[in-house]
Amino acid sequence: MAIIYGRAAAEVDLLNRSPDSVKKVEDVEIIHKELREKLTKTRTDFFDKVPEKIIEEEKILENIRNDEKATHQKYDEKIKVLEEKKSQGGFSTISASIKISLVKNISKRREINKIKNLEKKQQEQLTEWKENPDQIFNREKQDQINEVKTFAAIEKSKVHKGAKGEVRALEKLSELSDEYHIFCGIDAELPNYVTYNGRRNLRTAQIDFVVLSRRGVILVEVKNWSDRFYRNTDKIQPHEQVDRAARVLWTVIKSRWGWFAGQTPRVTSVLLSIQGNMRYDRKYKFVNVCNLDSINYFIQNRKEVLSDKDVKKLVNMMKDHVSVSK
Repeated sequence: MAIIYGRAAAEVDLLNRSPDSVKKVEDVEIIHKELREKLTKTRTDFFDKVPEKIIEEEKILENIRNDEKATHQKYDEKIKVLEEKKSQGGFSTISASIKISLVKNISKRREINKIKNLEKKQQEQLTEWKENPDQIFNREKQDQINEVKTFAAIEKSKVHKGAKGEVRALEKLSELSDEYHIFCGIDAELPNYVTYNGRRNLRTAQIDFVVLSRRGVILVEVKNWSDRFYRNTDKIQPHEQVDRAARVLWTVIKSRWGWFAGQTPRVTSVLLSIQGNMRYDRKYKFVNVCNLDSINYFIQNRKEVLSDKDVKKLVNMMKDHVSVSK
């Protein structure tokens, strides 16, 4: 098995954007499926109990209405007692009249209004259970629904697709023997701009993988693009991206290789198309195009051009450019 340094940059990016429950790319689809199944069961259980819930809400409404009748009766009895005192004449007449007014216009009205409000709310709730239980479900299970939506969005995202592509590529490259060193997520930056296509416009590059062995320095850029996205993208074309990255990487190596170490190792650039829908472009004649089935064969069948000492030197050099450790 090849020696791996770091972790696929797209996978790290995905993990940084995902909930803590996601520990690796495969978790997104697994957790999303589990959440969907759980939500489906929750929904089934919820709607199975809707008839029972309606009966329960009807009983609550009935109890409120009974409470209203009892409240009316309670205050009517109080008023009756006060009316009897009022009929006795004298000071009791004045006192009873005041109390009757207070009971009728304040105490009774306040309590009846409170019950009426409860009755109105309960009637609305009962109607919602009968006519729109979906709305209740969505409200009560909002957190669970949002969690499913979050994972659905992640699974459909370009970040997830890119991470899946890089992980598949790394799994395939890992099948190489331990004479191969695979560096993930290389950040290469030059102190000054260098010329590309006649313009000084090149200084940095983010590289998916660099494979080192006696067979040379091989830059691998992974693209998991659909045909539609490939045709319509307004991003820099992948062949040019690989070509530019190879120029930066070679310049980085050259700056540290040393005058007495001999000729700077050449960088072989590879565009790895996960979906196998990209072809060699003569405009970028030094950019090789491979798919998952051919990438390891391409690497293993190159001529040996470096000594073990050269490989060790390059390995130490590349360690400084790995953006994320495991």
